[in-house]
Amino acid sequence: MPRFKRKIFYLSGFDPRGARFYHQLYAEQAEAFGQTADREIVVGKRRRQPPHSVAWTIEDRTSDATTDCVFLGWDDVVRTHWVKNPLALLKRSIAAYWNFTRLLDWPIVKRFPWGVRFAFYYPGVSTILLPILFGLLLCVPLVMLLDSIWGLAAAAIIGVAIGMFVVKKIQGFWLLRFIIFNDTLASERLPVDVDERMTAFADQILASFDEDWDEILFVTHSNGSILAVPIMARLLDACGGTLPDRFSLVTLGSCVALIGNRKDSRRFHELLEQVGQGDFRWLDIGSITDGACIAGIDPCISCAQPRRARLFQTSPRWFKYSDPATYEARRRNKYETHFDYLRTFDRISPLDYLAISSGARPLTESIDAFKAENDG
Repeated sequence: MPRFKRKIFYLSGFDPRGARFYHQLYAEQAEAFGQTADREIVVGKRRRQPPHSVAWTIEDRTSDATTDCVFLGWDDVVRTHWVKNPLALLKRSIAAYWNFTRLLDWPIVKRFPWGVRFAFYYPGVSTILLPILFGLLLCVPLVMLLDSIWGLAAAAIIGVAIGMFVVKKIQGFWLLRFIIFNDTLASERLPVDVDERMTAFADQILASFDEDWDEILFVTHSNGSILAVPIMARLLDACGGTLPDRFSLVTLGSCVALIGNRKDSRRFHELLEQVGQGDFRWLDIGSITDGACIAGIDPCISCAQPRRARLFQTSPRWFKYSDPATYEARRRNKYETHFDYLRTFDRISPLDYLAISSGARPLTESIDAFKAENDG
């Protein structure tokens, strides 16, 4: 039997890619991590865990530890809410932006990093302005080349085509769908398919409390942090407000405050209040270089009562654990930056995802080691 046994439940963001993508990403990063840390990490094959999950084993043979990683699959639900029709995407994007703009608690939102506010609005603005900009740039030469009517028509068509290509290249359409979905989550009730899936996940995590694990981690990324709120509320309900000490919530690239600061999200506020009053360990990692998360803002900032949950919130400090060239190259790709929480760097951080998901060091010790390296 391994000396240290860990269970991880991983909940991805609003991503139509499923377990195959995340398993492959973990295996690639585990190989790089093992070379850097001089550890032998073996990632097992995927295995189905009906009805919705996929699992794989992570063996750290150097430190005699094993992790059973369960990917909580909801990519089929994401695809259901993935708006495909271009006109529907435009119409619903405008409605979602209008709702967020008028219903966000702006005195709190003004405290968000500037990059977050920019990243939130640039997909919508880009979708409208880029075709106009490219059309105007092409208008004069095409009118000179063709006659005025055909030149204007060609400029409009080419401008839209180039503008949409650029928006797609910067993942603008994915962000528009993300904004639409979160506008839906802010309503009084979760969509039925989302609610049923999150209830099933809560039951799955709850069952692990009766099993023989040295550590249980509920790890969420991106939009998964928002959906962690109803799951955590159900766990706290079942456990009388106090979760086992070997359990921790880990939120990577969290955007809880996006819904937490909507004035109309009364249901979500109630759940967030309940989570904030729970007794459990909570690690929240977010970088201000990542415009798709809300870094450095207490997820419970909008709650009426002082937070009771034991939150440790920090930047990953990627600049410290990367060579300058690596850091600059990664910063340039804003979309991939949002997934760097799941990757390893040139030097090993105690809170590197590969470090906390393999090996025999529990999360509490990893947090202490990170504090020691970064002056608390």
